[in-house]
Amino acid sequence: MAAGPVAGTLLLRTATAADVDFILAAERLPGYERLVAQWSREQHQAALERDDTRYLLAAHAGQPPGGFALLQPLHDTHEGAKLRRIAVVRPGEGFGRALLTAVIDWVFESTDNERLWLDVFTHNERARRVYRAAGLQEDGLLRGAYRLPDGSRADRVIMSVLRQEWRER
Repeated sequence: MAAGPVAGTLLLRTATAADVDFILAAERLPGYERLVAQWSREQHQAALERDDTRYLLAAHAGQPPGGFALLQPLHDTHEGAKLRRIAVVRPGEGFGRALLTAVIDWVFESTDNERLWLDVFTHNERARRVYRAAGLQEDGLLRGAYRLPDGSRADRVIMSVLRQEWRER
């Protein structure tokens, strides 16, 4: 299912296997190893084939993709949709904020989920600010819940937005 125009001139579309090179490059930008989990080509290809997964690519009209979002699982009766990953190729220019808003809108306009949630490293304050500005609230802390590439452990914060909160914004 393709997605249409959202967030002004930002367009979302469902990714295909042909987009895996872009996805791999976007999540491997310098410095992202401490901010964004990184999967192998095979993991992304397998995820693309799963019914409970949706990759959304975003671009301004007439431009190449500027970022992607990975929703998995897309439908969980209890927890809702999880935003497993979001990455932009040019951080700091506002594209990530627009992409996040578009993804939140897509989830609540295109699915019957009552909740969208994610986890974010506590040291990624920039992302946490963007998530809070988009209406997500911090629900809890997962201590030492991720092993970083250097072997150290990182805490993650669970954040979420409910359909009702999205409607009221």
